[in-house]
Amino acid sequence: MTLRNIDALFSSRSVSVFGRARSAAQHQLVDNVRASAGEAFQHLTGRPSRWQFPGKPGTVGVILDARWARPRAITALADAGCRALIWAAASPITEDVLRAARPTNLRLLGGRSAGVVDTRNGLNMTSLALTPRAGKVALITQSQSLTAGALDWALGRNIGFSWLACTGAEADIDAADLLDHAALDPRTRAVVLQIGDIHQPRKFMSAARAAARVKPVLVLQTQSRNARVMGPDPVRSAAFARAGLIECENLGGLFDGLAALDLLPAVQADRVMVLGNGAGVCALANDALRRKSLAAARPGSEMAAALADIAPRAHDTPAGIDLAGSNTQETVEVLRAALANSKRDGVLLVHSPVAGHPHEPMVQAIADAGLDGRLMTVWLGLQTALPARSQAAAARLATFASVDEAARAIQYRKRYQATRELLTATPPPDPSVAADVENLRHRLSVLAADGVEWLSGDDTAELLADYGILGAASGRPGADPSMRVRIEVVAHGELGMVMRVTDETLGVPPAYGFAPLDTLLARRMLEGASAGRLAATTEAVEALAQALVRLSKLVVDLARIARLDLHLAIGPHGRLHTPTDTLIEITQNPMAERRRLAMSPYPARMRHRVTLADTHTYVVRAIRPSDEPLVLDLLDSLSPEEIRLRFFTYIRHFSHDMAARITQVDYDREVSLVISAADDDAGLAAMGTIIADPDGREAEFAVLVHHSHTGVGLGRHLLDCLLRQAWARDIGTVYGDILAHNRPMLELAKRLGFSIKRSLDDPSSIRAEIDVGAYRAANEA
Repeated sequence: MTLRNIDALFSSRSVSVFGRARSAAQHQLVDNVRASAGEAFQHLTGRPSRWQFPGKPGTVGVILDARWARPRAITALADAGCRALIWAAASPITEDVLRAARPTNLRLLGGRSAGVVDTRNGLNMTSLALTPRAGKVALITQSQSLTAGALDWALGRNIGFSWLACTGAEADIDAADLLDHAALDPRTRAVVLQIGDIHQPRKFMSAARAAARVKPVLVLQTQSRNARVMGPDPVRSAAFARAGLIECENLGGLFDGLAALDLLPAVQADRVMVLGNGAGVCALANDALRRKSLAAARPGSEMAAALADIAPRAHDTPAGIDLAGSNTQETVEVLRAALANSKRDGVLLVHSPVAGHPHEPMVQAIADAGLDGRLMTVWLGLQTALPARSQAAAARLATFASVDEAARAIQYRKRYQATRELLTATPPPDPSVAADVENLRHRLSVLAADGVEWLSGDDTAELLADYGILGAASGRPGADPSMRVRIEVVAHGELGMVMRVTDETLGVPPAYGFAPLDTLLARRMLEGASAGRLAATTEAVEALAQALVRLSKLVVDLARIARLDLHLAIGPHGRLHTPTDTLIEITQNPMAERRRLAMSPYPARMRHRVTLADTHTYVVRAIRPSDEPLVLDLLDSLSPEEIRLRFFTYIRHFSHDMAARITQVDYDREVSLVISAADDDAGLAAMGTIIADPDGREAEFAVLVHHSHTGVGLGRHLLDCLLRQAWARDIGTVYGDILAHNRPMLELAKRLGFSIKRSLDDPSSIRAEIDVGAYRAANEA
């Protein structure tokens, strides 16, 4: 996969600086580049002359003076091999500079960027006064000052980065690009993200979801320059949750999360044992865990029995193991015994500098013991605790300033596991909607053209009825008539159309969501809107969830809906009704889809019927998350050899996680089609997919046809559909790897015009590749 020359920022070994340094930040940047690049550094000062560059420019350039980056200079730099620029000039990047860079994909970072440093190659192209240590966490920021603060803090805790980058004003390279780079970077284990502005919601959400599926991503939102709310924006928070990111509530939380990602292993459940040199500190830690909805693990009978032999003066308390009176060596052995239980997620030691138990000898003993990374330490106090914490950080111990910080770090780690489970949960099938969408679009267009801004009561009732929102059964007669929710659809400045749900019977803060919704997401919104205290029957909640899903489809289908305010209640006869008038505002100038919908909607337009070999009729459609049972049935029915031809290995069992990855796709980047026989929609005959790289230049294909449906042209039709979707998305090249002895697939690829060549990475496979434009031209001819 490519990220359009962004990799140059992290792999370049040569760099050129253009212009004279004037500010302190520019001087620091030049010093950093000179010191880290050595002979691969050149600095051109003075005035540019006819865009002639002495020597060959580096693959990355740093602009200190905007006069060195006029359009002709950008073209000349690209022609000379420069692939990316860091904009450190005082003036912003202009539109003519961006236009000049686009034809050659020369990428620009900034303006107002603190730069980039990759700890692997050591090339420091930042204006930061400190140099990061090597590590496994990527840091992505939009703020120079927060970058400097995070780096200083990380160095103080002996935490390193695989790389860090500050995007600044994001004229070109943005946080989404860097999230994509982090997701693909094998050296990056986790990501910490600071976000102040989201410029392209669909792009950001796609990148965030892709990254969160493969590694933890912590995010801190800071106030946008255009913000109208005080504190964290709940709409952004909902977007982060939908994408699978773990949000930190403040800068301190971000730093604790950074420590957790760098030093702590995964936390699956509430299995953290508390130890302390006093009953009071054990209780302190236990209370901190409870405040974060965590519970301390009990030692168990074996551990309790071993305490008498290891540390006779230690004893088990309801809050944890009190090590008071135990010497340093006994404490270390108790810690070793606690960590011997592999089912424990971690062990938290809280140490107070009581008489006879100074911090530093204990730190040294623990460091010398080489205990497992699941150990977390808190050294209480300040005067003697500060050097102890520094000593612990140098020994790469997970150390926190307070029990609350330690509990917060554990909570972040645990929340990531829960978020991943939610991301891959299988939703039930969506409720059916029989609305005539094209007719409704035409109707709204006519009304908007006539100057209508608010739909009449009759038009509103008809629209809600068409989507099955009014009159839908709530499950049974006599459902709680007091259950009332207010559902609003409003436009957000960054994230497009947002759904807001308020439980009017409880008066707690609303919950936010984004269309399209499935039933699981709708239930979570209702749970969030009631803070988990839904005052209704299960049937009523299910009816409301289905109404939310239908309403989200209305939002997706009808771009002219600018605002909606709907009150829903469960009536005494078990049906949803509106106790007050519903307000629907329409607009003559709807937003473009990518601005209006932060999440890519289901591509229903791909559905069609096809008859092959004159007798076999099939239905082709885009895959849905609820197709997981059908996909598992298809995969389980394959022979071992069919599995190897498709997956390049023998797979004995297909797990939920594997099926979720196949069925829960980002329609913005992937096209996944399934085919079923027209007379058997309870089974799948074939499936295929193309997955585009983040910038949409190339895509990889894969197809699978069940052996009972071969020989009728199903594979050819499926691959043709995928290629047509590729050209509709302006994808330039489609490729796939095929096992060398998979003759039917190789013959099919040749007939469709794919070029065939041996794979350089795997001698047992063949790379099939096709120019999508040429394929389109051949088919149109």
